[in-house]
Amino acid sequence: MNEPTVTERWWGASCYVSALVVLPILMVENKGEFLARHCRQGFTLLAAEVVLLLVLGIVDHSLGRIPLLGMLLSVVLHLVGLLTCLGISALGFAKALTGESWHLPFLDEFAARVPIH
Repeated sequence: MNEPTVTERWWGASCYVSALVVLPILMVENKGEFLARHCRQGFTLLAAEVVLLLVLGIVDHSLGRIPLLGMLLSVVLHLVGLLTCLGISALGFAKALTGESWHLPFLDEFAARVPIH
């Protein structure tokens, strides 16, 4: 595999900044394998974040109504979920900037199915 250019690295890194993943998907015409992989992973991570927020909203409106335990459970789930997403995004951002290809933890199988070329 060819070494990615600096421009490809920055486009790849932008894939891990939540909704900015649409920029390289729509604006870069000839994506190499490096950029296409990071676009697929960034899109999958964004989809997982949306699902996580929906699940957290359901938990807030159901179990979150329990006076003390519900609030504690809700706060812990929010912290764990959102810090995990932030950590994975930061790791992906750093890996893309250094020109490395990596496997997205737990979501790599889904990322391989995203049709971005």
